[in-house]
Amino acid sequence: MQYVAVEQTTIDRVISFLRENSEGEWARRFASDAPIAMPSLGRGDRAQELGLHHARAQQVMAETVQGIVRDLEAFAESVHEAARLIRRADEDSAETMVATQRVVEMLDEASLTSQSDTAYDRARNEQGGDA
Repeated sequence: MQYVAVEQTTIDRVISFLRENSEGEWARRFASDAPIAMPSLGRGDRAQELGLHHARAQQVMAETVQGIVRDLEAFAESVHEAARLIRRADEDSAETMVATQRVVEMLDEASLTSQSDTAYDRARNEQGGDA
């Protein structure tokens, strides 16, 4: 894996949309449009209770959307941290591979360059090749 592609623009747009809608115009419209007027519920014994439950459900919905925004922001932060850690692991692996390659090259060079063979060949040639 060369890198982790994080679609920051998309994450930012979704967070922005949810934030605007949970804290901005949508929230105000939801607060004003969602309630059911008490006369609409009738004048029965259960109308007051139904109105209370409806108001509670409306509050739960508004707070849930705000919680989704916070969750998405935390998720985006975690994605960025994971991408940073993966990039660092890739860099560490690359550094390890370079160091390993250097060691192998040094060992290969040492095995191909034998001082004893060179000394033997030189001495043999100096002695006329028949030693």
